[in-house]
Amino acid sequence: MRKSSARKPAARPAAPRRGERLGHILGESLACFAEHGFERVTYDDLIARSKVSRGSFYWYFPSKEALYDAVLDYCVDGYVARLEAAFAGTEPKDNVVKRLLDASLADFNANRTQYRVLLRPPPSRGAVAKLARWNEETMSFMRAKLAPAVASGKLDREAAEVLPDVLGAFIDGVCVRLVLDDEGSVAKLSKNIERFLSRIVG
Repeated sequence: MRKSSARKPAARPAAPRRGERLGHILGESLACFAEHGFERVTYDDLIARSKVSRGSFYWYFPSKEALYDAVLDYCVDGYVARLEAAFAGTEPKDNVVKRLLDASLADFNANRTQYRVLLRPPPSRGAVAKLARWNEETMSFMRAKLAPAVASGKLDREAAEVLPDVLGAFIDGVCVRLVLDDEGSVAKLSKNIERFLSRIVG
């Protein structure tokens, strides 16, 4: 019996798994929101950008607001872990203020798209709550890094309580300038922040 010479049809590439598809939608939507802002982006823009069928898109996110809410979670989740990794890569002999600044700016430079979204949220209660969580997790991270300076007597407890807020405000100012592409003033500003706050820590 002769074998059929007909070729088997080429295998179709596997469709992305649910988790991969969701990650793809979030990543593309993050970029779209960062480029155009929440108000200017339409739901159709987001569907076109993700290259996912309208039905699948609606299944995951029934509204632009629901998608933006998920994008903010995507930005905030894992932030402290990234900051911890960046801090571990700084010079241990440097002042803790310099290390915190270096770690924060390194994370910014590696994740500018996320910061463009986080620093320009729509005025919704959900967005404000997520930004509050981002801020509180950042403050907790900084307090933990300042604790050894308190224990060794290089930093008094009262200064350690307020320093994360001051440092965070300075970093926010630097990040806003970077989001606005004002690169020129950032190096000088960052150095002055470091010099000023390092005097407080020993």
